[in-house]
Amino acid sequence: MGGLSIFILLSILMSMFFIFFIVVMAITIYILINYIFESIFLHTILKRKNYKYSSFSFIPFYNKCILGKVSEKRKLGISLGIIDAITVILIIISYTIKIFPSTINTIIFFIIILLLILSFIFNLILTHSIIKKVYPKLADILTIINVFTLGFFRSIILFFIRNNQNLK
Repeated sequence: MGGLSIFILLSILMSMFFIFFIVVMAITIYILINYIFESIFLHTILKRKNYKYSSFSFIPFYNKCILGKVSEKRKLGISLGIIDAITVILIIISYTIKIFPSTINTIIFFIIILLLILSFIFNLILTHSIIKKVYPKLADILTIINVFTLGFFRSIILFFIRNNQNLK
């Protein structure tokens, strides 16, 4: 009987690990898709504006500053880049340094959640102002779609409007 219960317990634990692995992979793919489409959008806009270093749009945190510049909300773009950098640093700290007590890890976790929410809101504001330049009548609807899809279609929409001439 003991062997059967251990077998069942291990299968439950393996199933939980598999679900965790799938969630982590889905989040990683989501981040990569958003990063690639947003960087291609920014690269196209910077090339159209004859920006000398258009490949800077592929630098992970600097591209948020460029997004702020394109949306004419430069301070918000810089803030977004700083928030994203701090979030990544806190995630790395929380996974690598194990000397913190559990209360500090909990505080770090809540700070990360707060920063992710701020990042989501700032991304929506910047994207809304860009979409409003191209499609003023559809900007609100596309922003609502972005909210309901948790920002997944944000970079895809930017990717599709990259060749529009209203973006200057």
